[in-house]
Amino acid sequence: MLPCKCNEVLTKHYNDILSINSRQVIPIKSLDKNSKLPLYKQLKLSLMKFIEDNLSEGDFLPTEPEIEKMYGVSRITVRKTIDELVSEGIVKKVQGKGTFVQSKKITQTAGTITSWTEEMRQKGKDIHSENTVLFEMEPSRKMIEDLQLAPNEKVICLKRLRFADGEPIAIMINYMRSKFLPGFLEKGLQRESLYETLEEEYHIRLEKAHEKIRAKNATDLEAIDLRIPPYSALLHLTRVSYLQDGTPFEIVEMYNRADRYEYHIELYGRKKMKAFDTKES
Repeated sequence: MLPCKCNEVLTKHYNDILSINSRQVIPIKSLDKNSKLPLYKQLKLSLMKFIEDNLSEGDFLPTEPEIEKMYGVSRITVRKTIDELVSEGIVKKVQGKGTFVQSKKITQTAGTITSWTEEMRQKGKDIHSENTVLFEMEPSRKMIEDLQLAPNEKVICLKRLRFADGEPIAIMINYMRSKFLPGFLEKGLQRESLYETLEEEYHIRLEKAHEKIRAKNATDLEAIDLRIPPYSALLHLTRVSYLQDGTPFEIVEMYNRADRYEYHIELYGRKKMKAFDTKES
């Protein structure tokens, strides 16, 4: 019979093995401490490869202490690695439960005017909107300029919080010229897609748009709506859309979660630039 202390050591070792095997076990590739690439970057690449090859959405990663033991790195290194994976939307931490794999980012292809609803449906997402607000307002100076509004002309504001598969993804605000939408305020938006309503009920078809995308940090209110930490990264899209005759019709302001959303732009060739003559005249 083994002495009591030895039994305790074996029991602890066995429980450690059970704890690791109850989750997914990562095939260990030793990290090179002499490499110019920081350890947390090496660890990140190893974890990303394992996630890509072996895990699906909702699967849990081993705990931070387990990863620390597996790779022989410090807890600080592990936490820095996990924090990077969280910020890139690859994994998500849930207090009291652990760290699990998120679904892949939603990719929107730039170049065609499609509604958010159409884009999500094509990707098989279950979509809905919440916190819908609809009202008529006096336009700002910028709106008057961008929409080429006549004196005393008003705009309709439609604000929605858009969800995909039960998760808030974007805050969307449409500013549309009231004179093109008789009765819209009274009826409200009775379907998920605004553009379908415009086309089928008002025979409004958007032909062209100018779009800008920039990065910003979420305000406290935006963070509450999108259920993300304050100052999280957002992709802020601004679009001015035009009718077939070139008349500006709407301005769209959209705030997308950067951890769940990305844009794909396809580029062709290289435009020849005129050489700059540096010779003194």
